[in-house]
Amino acid sequence: MATAAPATDSSDMRHPEWQYLDLMRHIWEHGSERRDRTGVGTRSVFGVMLRFDLANDRMPLLTTKRVYWKTATREMLWFLTGDTNIRELCKQNVQIWTDWPLDTYRRETGDEISRGDFSTRIVEDEAFAASWGELGPVYGKQWVDWPTYQYQPDGSYRKGPGINQVADVVESLRNNPGSRRHIIEGWNVAQVDQMALPPCHKTYQFHIADGRLNCALYQRSCDVAL
Repeated sequence: MATAAPATDSSDMRHPEWQYLDLMRHIWEHGSERRDRTGVGTRSVFGVMLRFDLANDRMPLLTTKRVYWKTATREMLWFLTGDTNIRELCKQNVQIWTDWPLDTYRRETGDEISRGDFSTRIVEDEAFAASWGELGPVYGKQWVDWPTYQYQPDGSYRKGPGINQVADVVESLRNNPGSRRHIIEGWNVAQVDQMALPPCHKTYQFHIADGRLNCALYQRSCDVAL
């Protein structure tokens, strides 16, 4: 990784959230100006790592910005079902993913429906949700139903059983804790172009040492201030 994170000494007794605040300052003072797909532009650095201790049921929720914890939790549980349609999210008033299918609907129909009315219709009309609520094979689809294809004697391929990476890693952690293959991957290069949004948090690797479970999460992109 090309750029080191702001230095964090293990003897530093400051609150762990200072890592985030230091990173914000580091980006502002040393980040490079970049143009991106949004046209807005960013100031960014590459290769930063933050570390948090999650022992004793701790969760590194930031207090220096608003965090929609319940919304994030509902989204995560939805990911774990492998669902790719926003209907179940909209039923819980979780609108994180609504804009992508809404934009598609507006573009293809010319109907400038509001997001609220679109979400309501997704919830109330199952057929409408099936037509306009799909996101493609995003996050959870890759996590619990990674596609496989089986070679046939005639040289063709047919769809095989999906792979539940989450279940496989849980099983591996329990029965082969010393393995270096406890990995969940979301970046399926064959399907990235079919996704409403390619995964930002894309790779997870787990590690067990001295009875402690560790996780390294790799994000290809992170809107730090948001």
